[in-house]
Amino acid sequence: MPELPEVESLRRYLVREGVVGRVIERVDVESNQSPEKGTGAISGIDNIRGRTIRSLERRGKQIAVVLDEGVLGLHMGMTGRIDVLSPDEAVPRFTRVEFLLVNGDDRLRVVLADPRRWGMVQHFESLDEIFAGMGPDALDPDLTAEWFSEAVSERKSPIKPLLLNQSLIAGVGNIYADEALHRVEISPSRRANRISGKNLSALFGAIRESLEHTLEFIQNHPDERGRPYIVDAHDDRMRLVRKPGSFCPRCEIPLRTLKLGGRTAYFCGRCQR
Repeated sequence: MPELPEVESLRRYLVREGVVGRVIERVDVESNQSPEKGTGAISGIDNIRGRTIRSLERRGKQIAVVLDEGVLGLHMGMTGRIDVLSPDEAVPRFTRVEFLLVNGDDRLRVVLADPRRWGMVQHFESLDEIFAGMGPDALDPDLTAEWFSEAVSERKSPIKPLLLNQSLIAGVGNIYADEALHRVEISPSRRANRISGKNLSALFGAIRESLEHTLEFIQNHPDERGRPYIVDAHDDRMRLVRKPGSFCPRCEIPLRTLKLGGRTAYFCGRCQR
């Protein structure tokens, strides 16, 4: 699933390809939108023709396309990706929606391709509406370790589900929560109110370090067309390999797994306490 670094890479890719400032001339949506094909939604975009793209924003895993009237929310779901195509290129398989964007005589197309149809494209009135219920972005430069410690230090829940709570802090997904917790040797099942302020500050730093390292990795490893590489993070961007049979890179003992809040945590039973 694309997470914060992957989605931020997509946002930068769209900016680099010259999407901002263009006018939406045409929108084509796949005809089959039956619910059994997935849980995503494409809605409210029938009347965006003629609208100009003013900017591209992001919070957590949500991209916001700010128009001169309203905002488009783009969410990749589990398997979605965005491609920028020239006017004569064939659309990829599983394309759900295609936008034709113009700037004078210059045309390009933006498509959302999604095999599982869990991605979403929806129209909102404002950024406040699209980001409603979301906490601050995990890479927000105004966030501090002190803020993070205050936000979680009195909570009795295990620390990993708290990190995945998007209303608390937006953008920390499953793999990056495990990565950060391993870096600072904290067990994913440790109750937040039993973690020292020093260790919570270290955890905040590890979250930022993991996300920023991955973002840099993606930027430096584009595909053959210069698009961001957003498949599952089982490569050198991660220290912790979240696969059955993997070993702790520090202790070299087999990793353990645990279900917390419906999500699987990978961790080292020796060095994470």
